[in-house]
Amino acid sequence: MRENRIEKVLDIMKKMELDSCVLRGMENIFYLTGFRGSEGALLITNGDVLLLTDFRYITHAMEITKDIKVVELRQKQNTLAELCERYGIKKMGFDSIHTTYSVYKKWKDTIENVELVPLENEIEDIRKYKEPEEIDAIMKAILIATEAFTEVLEKIYPGRTEKEIARELEYMMREFGADGPSFATIVASGVRTALPHAEPTDKEIKEGEAVIVDFGAQVDGYCSDETCTISIGEINGKIQEVFSIVNNARELALGKMKAGMPLKELDMMVRGVIDDAGYGEFFRHGVGHGVGIAVHEAPTINSMGEGILEENMVVTIEPGIYLPNLGGVRLEDMVLITEGKPRVLTQIRKDMLNIRA
Repeated sequence: MRENRIEKVLDIMKKMELDSCVLRGMENIFYLTGFRGSEGALLITNGDVLLLTDFRYITHAMEITKDIKVVELRQKQNTLAELCERYGIKKMGFDSIHTTYSVYKKWKDTIENVELVPLENEIEDIRKYKEPEEIDAIMKAILIATEAFTEVLEKIYPGRTEKEIARELEYMMREFGADGPSFATIVASGVRTALPHAEPTDKEIKEGEAVIVDFGAQVDGYCSDETCTISIGEINGKIQEVFSIVNNARELALGKMKAGMPLKELDMMVRGVIDDAGYGEFFRHGVGHGVGIAVHEAPTINSMGEGILEENMVVTIEPGIYLPNLGGVRLEDMVLITEGKPRVLTQIRKDMLNIRA
């Protein structure tokens, strides 16, 4: 599986007339090798693939990688420059998104006679298309997150704080087998639901409030991402109205999206439901995004999104409306694009989950 991914990188190198490329983004390194650590680089040549990391990870790297040479990075030693000389490298691509300017400047100053060519989204573009093993890992993450949310749902009631719910949900995801949350869990209640990325606080949940819970699990290096909006007893009529509009937008997307649809068209269609209801100015983020090794990756579904939905992409659909000083609603599902009808991967109901206070 990973050998095929390396072949795709070699194809990119051939098209760009590169004799090597060096990658520093750990998500891309994990994708190509299975290695995940806090420090490392991957050098791909036309002959060898070399994983460069420090002494902390050498044994681990050797255990999990296959057909890859593991090279120890040492202080006061310019390992990359030495390898460029050994392999006769003259034109090397680098992932400009993940390489800091200071690292780039060091390479320019110390690697002689090597032309450095920036790569942009070439590796991330490969990752858009999920292989069966990746879809299995994503499904495992979704099922664990679902199980944890179902366990915690009955513990959401007046008097409990946002932080308590977030901590409990993350704990339960680990208990059910997740490596951890795929991002910091969002729990927002009352007027704070108008904040799209609110951090949980010590605010207590009250009767008559809506609660947004945005959560995901990471399993075997892959992520899930899902959002539910819950009502605690009877909530404000305006929020009920907004909920219905957001849910209509979500259901329209799930019913109409298909392989070949331009990303901009999908965004415009979902946004149109909210615009027509008079709430367009209160929906200011994209309709969705890809999910995989990263919780936010290509493709991006918004008004600027380039390209089309394609088979084997895993994307989110997450319309929302956020009314300042009143509250908001967001509903999010994960969807696998297939040759036929897209497959909704998430399993939690998205109609109004009512917790009787």
